[in-house]
Amino acid sequence: MRQQKPKNRTNSSNAQNRFQGNYLDDISCKFCANYRGKKKGCILPVCDFEGEKMDAIKHGRIKRKAGDAI
Repeated sequence: MRQQKPKNRTNSSNAQNRFQGNYLDDISCKFCANYRGKKKGCILPVCDFEGEKMDAIKHGRIKRKAGDAI
């Protein structure tokens, strides 16, 4: 019979993959549903994601690092 793994074992990979917020690259206009391309631009007068963009800037999440997963 094979030996069983202990039940109270923690998985260290879960601790590394915690969501810490969006980066500015994630909130780009090209991913927005209201963005119609370079020539037409956005159809909204004010960006809906302005709060998220300011939060990303405030917490220093400007550009992803090489080790950060999506």
